[in-house]
Amino acid sequence: MIRIFTDWPEQLISSISIIIGAIVGGVFSWIITKKSTDRTIEVQNKIFEDNRKYTEKIRVRRSREYANIIRLDICTALFNSIRILKSIKNKFDIDVYPIPMDRDYSIDVAYLKSQFQLRELSYIYQLYGIIEKLNKDTNKFRYFNEEDYNNVKMGCQMFLKKLYGDNLNNILEFDIEEVSYEELYDNELIKAGYKEVLRKLDNICNTE
Repeated sequence: MIRIFTDWPEQLISSISIIIGAIVGGVFSWIITKKSTDRTIEVQNKIFEDNRKYTEKIRVRRSREYANIIRLDICTALFNSIRILKSIKNKFDIDVYPIPMDRDYSIDVAYLKSQFQLRELSYIYQLYGIIEKLNKDTNKFRYFNEEDYNNVKMGCQMFLKKLYGDNLNNILEFDIEEVSYEELYDNELIKAGYKEVLRKLDNICNTE
């Protein structure tokens, strides 16, 4: 056997050695390359996952901020509309409370569009349409002015009517100094569509 190998030409033996060396080298090179590629993919996947988590964290935080702004505007308009209407004794005896609002509310609402149905977004915009009127009317209100009195009274009634419909008078029976915001919307008096919108806003605000 040894004789057979020794009888082979040196050039052939050298060629076989080169081929075997190339194969072995190629195998090791492939293993090293594969491990390096796997590691690179692993690192890239981790970076992608970290970026995804960071992006989601930012989205949740901004959603919570915008939802809180919207909820505060609606809550303030709700409480103050009830206060104003309950305070009315006659057109010259009324307590008017300011009803502030975020001027960029359309940006706030648009950011939350993926979390609400189109109909629900419409409900929010409808409320803001009335809040905008109340903001203007309460800011320019002049006591003992019949036109201003009528504008504020009508605006408050419109806002509560939008939420409670024919139950408007029933909601005025609540003790506004004792009742919570949740109690004003989580009841059978409010319209189902608006109840769901306000519930969703609360859930977004409370998201960790």
